[in-house]
Amino acid sequence: MAHLDFPLLGLWLRTGESQDRRLDWRFQNFMPKGIFAQNPGPEHLSRTFCPKPRTYRSIQRPIRTSDRVRAIPDERVGNQFDLGATGSGAGVSLVPSIPAVDEFPIAVWERLRAQVLARKGVNLLRYASNRGDVDLRKAIAAYLCDFRGARCHPDQIVIVAGMQQAMLISAMAVLNPGEVAWTEDPCYQQTRRVLTLAGVKIVPKLVDNQGIVITRSPKEPLPRIIYVTPSHQFPLGTTMSFQRRTGLLDFARAHGVFLFEDDYDAEFRFAGPPLPSLQGMDNSSRVIYAGTVSKILCPSLRLGYIVAPEPLVDSLVKIRSAMDQHSSPIDQATLARFITEGFFLSHIKRIRKIYAERRDFFIKQFNELLGDRFTLQIPEAGLNIVAWLKHEEDFPMIRRITLDIGVRPSTLSFFCIQAKLKPAFVFGFAAWTPTQIRQSLVKLASALRG
Repeated sequence: MAHLDFPLLGLWLRTGESQDRRLDWRFQNFMPKGIFAQNPGPEHLSRTFCPKPRTYRSIQRPIRTSDRVRAIPDERVGNQFDLGATGSGAGVSLVPSIPAVDEFPIAVWERLRAQVLARKGVNLLRYASNRGDVDLRKAIAAYLCDFRGARCHPDQIVIVAGMQQAMLISAMAVLNPGEVAWTEDPCYQQTRRVLTLAGVKIVPKLVDNQGIVITRSPKEPLPRIIYVTPSHQFPLGTTMSFQRRTGLLDFARAHGVFLFEDDYDAEFRFAGPPLPSLQGMDNSSRVIYAGTVSKILCPSLRLGYIVAPEPLVDSLVKIRSAMDQHSSPIDQATLARFITEGFFLSHIKRIRKIYAERRDFFIKQFNELLGDRFTLQIPEAGLNIVAWLKHEEDFPMIRRITLDIGVRPSTLSFFCIQAKLKPAFVFGFAAWTPTQIRQSLVKLASALRG
């Protein structure tokens, strides 16, 4: 079917009958018969494009949604989704898990983006590899081997659209609906949502000062997968000990269990010696390793990766292909250049210094202004800090005040499944300058005194 000459249509509508014959000839030759009447005038054309809708008697009937959707532990509705995963809008501060996006090197990124577009051109506009850009997979493999102690090669890597997709793809690849997954408790809220969507039976496991506690009664079903955050437990901030890591790997090896290692915030370690990734310690292909650039660069890129045991890779790619084919080829190619030309490592070094300064400033100011009400649990890594209440009965009042004044730490209980922990709040500090941090803490301290 030929394209309509809409500029001519607009001219005809403006000038009336003067263009009638030419337009009528074009419609007769280029459009199937019967769509437009002969010699249409403006009024007739309007009726043709916009037929009067038929009226039907309204039947009030509730919309049926699937059990799968109703089971997702997410109470948000309507425009609450517009605030995204962190639920924070403009003017809200000290929200956990938000990076300093204003420090993103946008000029460098745009220059590299222009270069890859100039070099690869139209090839970046076509459908791309379901596994991910090969140059990006090579760059990520080299980075993980050099700096995270991983043992992998590019063919083990699948590029995904963030951690949630990495979790969902992995769960769908190794678990049938109703099979068991263990998670840390408390844990990242999106982990529960993703596993629920996959139809998995979630069994929460407590976390102590060494990491997830691996206990199981003789009658308890074995898990098919265990979700862990060894580098920096979310949200408590615990770094899994070497002994707990080896014990977890031994358990996985003995029972044929997969370990999903969410290695978020591993680059932001401020105290203590670095510990190797579980994947780098694994000699029996039991670890599915995942990471993203959301906290290192910015979350809107929606770029992450899975490093999987080789026999599992094709299954992961099939699921990714069925979901949404691939991430943006332009962004993938740009990130590959960003890594290989050294900008990634230099940015990590620079942003780690910024985060360390903001962390130290937050701790000092918090203790001065709010030390009478809270005890900070200072982690060795990460962008969040847990503040435990000294007087548990103050929790409802403090919760209400934080909502009213726009200083929005999350409640620790928000991340709990069955764990019954003492009242606490999880504060973020990374996205705010020292001046903004002090202003927010002064506002909170003043509101609590008032």
